[in-house]
Amino acid sequence: MSTGTPLFVASVMLVCVAFWGYVMQLYVIPKVILGFLMPLLQDRSSSSTYRLRFLMEYIVVLYILFILDAITGVLFLRIPLYYELELAFIMYLWHPRTQLYLPSKSVVGATIVLNMILLPLVMVKFFTARVHDLLLACIRLRSEAARTRAHAREMRLQKLRLETRHLWGMESCLNKVHDFLESRLAHDNLLGIWGVSGVGKSSLLMQLRQSYRIFAVFHHVLYFGFGSRSTVTDVQLALGVCLGYNYEMMSLMDEKSRARVIHHSLSNTSFLLLLDELEAPVDLAAVGLRMPLGKYRHQKVIIATGSKDACALMGCAADNIIEIGCLGEDDAWSLFKDRVGDAIIDDPRIQPLAKEMAQACGGLPIALRTFAGAMSAIQDADEWRYMYKYLQARLPLSREQFADLLHNIRHW
Repeated sequence: MSTGTPLFVASVMLVCVAFWGYVMQLYVIPKVILGFLMPLLQDRSSSSTYRLRFLMEYIVVLYILFILDAITGVLFLRIPLYYELELAFIMYLWHPRTQLYLPSKSVVGATIVLNMILLPLVMVKFFTARVHDLLLACIRLRSEAARTRAHAREMRLQKLRLETRHLWGMESCLNKVHDFLESRLAHDNLLGIWGVSGVGKSSLLMQLRQSYRIFAVFHHVLYFGFGSRSTVTDVQLALGVCLGYNYEMMSLMDEKSRARVIHHSLSNTSFLLLLDELEAPVDLAAVGLRMPLGKYRHQKVIIATGSKDACALMGCAADNIIEIGCLGEDDAWSLFKDRVGDAIIDDPRIQPLAKEMAQACGGLPIALRTFAGAMSAIQDADEWRYMYKYLQARLPLSREQFADLLHNIRHW
């Protein structure tokens, strides 16, 4: 028996099975003849492997056609010559005259339809599913990253609150400062904090410097306290030294040259610049910080001054100006009592004098801490009475006189 005989028998069985499955649902004789019998009677001189592969590919395409016809045929019957076009397409699938001659082989219509239309559609669906899975994975990763960042922000806020618990009355201010530092919005790059001397602006900025150096949110955390010397040159020289440049070299440069050096050092990195005790507005662009900051990096500037106008003149938006006021009566008494200690304050002879002294400080945290610290070691009510009269006799005081008084008390 020739090698083609088993293949022919297998082909006959394969076509018969396909024929039976189709006839059980559709009883269309022309389709059966053109779809099943004619392909079997075609040239059997081809190699056995090629013929078996053709029949398998042909049956796959034919069944897909019949399934689609069973689903949508009712809709397409109204199309003129639909039935004839379907028979012509079936003939195209197997007829030798529809072969496409390639350099290495020739293929009939069934192979073309399967490999050039159906399989790409399946691959597109598979690729679409893979892309969908990748998109879902990216969304999950972004959600997890967002949760991680939110958790990190909350942890930084809790730690900052813990480290600033000695700064009374700072809760609302601290929340605003933290939101500003964590914000990635383009307009959140400059924050102004203002209030009278002694309310705790410098203490807050120094604590921010210490905390955010540990948090490592910024590449540079720079703090400068200027006082009466707050010119562009002073800021440039201080920045230059902190960035590692030689003070004498920076001093020899003109203002524009120093600005170029500072801009080159900070333009492509994240930084937090804390400018404390500014007496007058400073042109940050002239310093070398081209506005707006943070276009491509996380860059923030916080200024502390005694004037709200100075904050506005330096470019702070109205929403980014925070006032730190004096403590209320309850907070002032709590701070004073905490610094003196319950053992002394609970003395009925001292407590009324202590309350009067705390009230005389006007809610100014630095005055409350200074007087309370000086009285924390005094248990004699007469000395408390003397100190209260001493303070009362000098009120009200000018700013300079009050500073001198605090200085004297610290050195008692």
